[in-house]
Amino acid sequence: MDPNLVDPDTDMANLVAGNSATQEVSLVTVKPSVKVLIAPFISWVVMGACLTFLVLYALGAYGFLADMASESVVAGLLIVIWAVCLLPVAFQLLVLKTSSYAFSNQRLEYTRGILSRRRDQIELVRIRDITTNRSLTERLLGLGTVVLDTVDRSHPILKIPAQPNAYQLADWIHQLNTSEKHRLNYREFEGTQAL
Repeated sequence: MDPNLVDPDTDMANLVAGNSATQEVSLVTVKPSVKVLIAPFISWVVMGACLTFLVLYALGAYGFLADMASESVVAGLLIVIWAVCLLPVAFQLLVLKTSSYAFSNQRLEYTRGILSRRRDQIELVRIRDITTNRSLTERLLGLGTVVLDTVDRSHPILKIPAQPNAYQLADWIHQLNTSEKHRLNYREFEGTQAL
């Protein structure tokens, strides 16, 4: 994990050595990158431009743009078109900006919500598998999604989207998971899913 992401107050020597046996230490908080919205933004702007062209062309072909009263109707119609095209991207931006993932040496706290906030937590020992996905768009933007397969009932699969160092983050989560399982002497047998 990038040392710049770790909380500067954390004593990493004790953490790595396993000396923080029962004390929970806050390590890092990651947030999704807004760069992931570049492709949807471009596609919605292109759609808005095409709809604007079609509306203006259709109204001009029927002579609707000739009188002054119709200009306010056309302006209102164009405002509605652009609002419909930009609202999904604005909503996605709000969702990304209000989501955070805080890691400690024992758990992952996931916070989300625009108007009302919800915070859930997953014990690191309950993570069963870690996968990293990178779509073509994410690869072009240097991002990736880390997928955690857990035995947690409320979040059996938790995605941490739009991370700049997805492979490095997945490896770091694996190290945290392994050290916490070792600290607790946690054993999971195949097929039991830690019952």
